[in-house]
Formats: sequence, C-alpha cells, structure tokens
Amino acid sequence: MSEIDETLERWLDAGQHAAVATVINVDGSAPRGAGARMLIAESGEIAGSVSGGCVEGAVIEEAQRVLTTGNPVIARYGINRNMMWDVGLSCGGAIDVFIEVAEPAKSTDNGVPLHDVLANDAHARCTVVRGADFIGAKLLVGSDGKASGSTGDAGLDREIGAAARMEIGRGQPRTVTIGAYDVFMDVRIPEPRLIVVGAVHAAVSLCEMASKAGFAVIVVDPRPQLNAKQRFPAARRLVVAWPDEALPDLKLDENTYVAVLTHDEKFDDPTIAHALRTRAKYIGAIGSKKTQALRRERLLADGYREDDVDRLHAPIGLDIGAESPEEIAVAILAELIATKYGHRGASLRDREASRIHAEIGKGNPSRGAQY
Repeated sequence: MSEIDETLERWLDAGQHAAVATVINVDGSAPRGAGARMLIAESGEIAGSVSGGCVEGAVIEEAQRVLTTGNPVIARYGINRNMMWDVGLSCGGAIDVFIEVAEPAKSTDNGVPLHDVLANDAHARCTVVRGADFIGAKLLVGSDGKASGSTGDAGLDREIGAAARMEIGRGQPRTVTIGAYDVFMDVRIPEPRLIVVGAVHAAVSLCEMASKAGFAVIVVDPRPQLNAKQRFPAARRLVVAWPDEALPDLKLDENTYVAVLTHDEKFDDPTIAHALRTRAKYIGAIGSKKTQALRRERLLADGYREDDVDRLHAPIGLDIGAESPEEIAVAILAELIATKYGHRGASLRDREASRIHAEIGKGNPSRGAQY
C-alpha cells in the first residue's frame, strides 16, 4: 500500500472525513503529472501534493466545499509565472484536478483491501469524472481484465474494463473518453525489480542510485562478506546464494531487470542462461566487446537462438565514457531507465537535431526558415 493510501486509511479509521484531489489531466508543463494525489481532511490536515505548492491553497478551499456538499467537482488551475517563481518551479501550464469525498477502500470477501491484493499486479483505478451521471463511480480493473465495482451500467462497465486493459499496457495514468463519459484511468504498475548479480564495487553505487530511481533492488551473491547490509543499505533484499540456486525462486517477469556485474563466468553464464529463458524486461552483463563475443558464441553453442541472444545488453550500459564504478553505475541506470520507457537512450541534443533534419528534408518550410 502506498504512503498516501496508508494515510487515508488511518484517517478514515479514526472517523475523520476527508477529500481526495487527483490530477486527471495536464496541459503544457506542470510540476506533478496525472495521477498525483492530495488528501484534505475536514480538520484542515493535508497529505500529498498536486502541484508541488503552486495551487494547493485553492485546492484545499475547493475540497472543503466538496466535503460540505458531497458533490465531486473538476477544478482547473493555471500555473502562472508568479506561482512558478514563488515555489521555485520552471513550468507553466494548467492542470485539471478531480476532487471527491474519500471512501474506504473496497475489500475482498475475506476483508483484505483490494489495493493490497493488486499491489504486485498492474491495475487501473477507474473513476468517472465527467458525464451526465455516474460521476465518481469507480471500477478497479486488473491486468487480466477482472474488475471490481460498477458504475451501475453494465455496458459502460464492460467498455471501461476493455479501455483499462489497454491503458495498463501503456503504463501511464490518463483520462480517456468512453462514449459520453470521461474516465480517469489511474494506472498503477508494480515497482520494477532490479536483480544485481555480483556484490562488486559498481553494484554498491548502482543499488543506491537505482533505489532512488524507483527500482526495488535485489542483490545476489554467495559471498556473505560482500553481500552484506552495511554495503547495500538501500537493497530491498540480499540473497546470499549462487545465481543458479537463487534465480528460479525470484521468478523473473516482464517487470524484472537483471544486471550481471561480476566478470566471472561462474556467475555470468548461469545467470544469463536462466534470464534468457524468462520474460525479463532487461538483461545486461558487464564486460568488454571481446568478452561479449565469446559469451555470445557460448550461448549459441548451447542452443540459444540469435534473437534470444540479441536480448542481452552487453557490454552493459549506455556509452557515456564511464570509467569509475560510480560512473559505470550511472551508465547502467541510464540504460535501465531508457528500457523502462521504451527509449534507445540517445542524446537529447542528437535526437532533436535528427528530428529537425528529418523535417527539413521533408520540405517543412517553417522549420527550414528557423535553421
């Protein structure tokens, strides 16, 4: 359960009425994206944020009105230059915020909150935010399409369920239009797991950086003197075992990233061989181009197909000229993030130049006039 969900549950259990404000749309640039939430208690206590400080005061006032009337509203806030200056932000745009009275989380038949059941599975919390009726009605849709809750219209429920599955695949929260209704799809994806094989120096930096970037890091290494909490305080879990023993129990899936950092075939080969038989989103291994060429030969000789071996990112990381363990960790993390969002990791400058040149080549007169 997220920290803001825990706070809301604690408030409601204590008998405190509260409103929930959720960013459902962003036009232009804004400090918080769609899905950002803020809780406003009847007492005036707040938790979370929808704009990093720009419009929170106005949201609190609107939320108190919602708590009085019980009627949800969509409030639109522009973020102007004065607001940006006051809170130290360099943005400018507008956000739509859906404000509603908070309700206890729905539970399963045995009393377990549904958001806890779905914590390890991608899902979407779907809320009707605009339309002639059903405003505030909710469905909780899992990646398998199973839904809990209802708008009261079975046909609309089916359409929301189908749309939610597509949005879960996209992996980002947003508002979608379904017939005469706008429905906010608050897509929640489990934390990506990073399995680091080899408790080496670069792994220490990678663990710390990746944890801050939102990865749940698991370090696998059979050497207890290296694979220790004092060296990896940010790790979610330390597995003191050989990779071929540990990896089957870790159940690598499409939300798993694997970084092999040992330079040792006893670690590398079993790890890569196992990972290539799974749906792991990313598999990377440290080593020179020569090491990678020999590794590739071994994998092909063991019966792996070319397209299987092509999944391997080796040498690992983006080419930023990294030399120190800390710099290597940055290069690896950059490639992990690029993979997470479906990017190749090219320089932003080069990407922009490439796009501009392509448009000029197509005879785009406005672009051509600028450069």
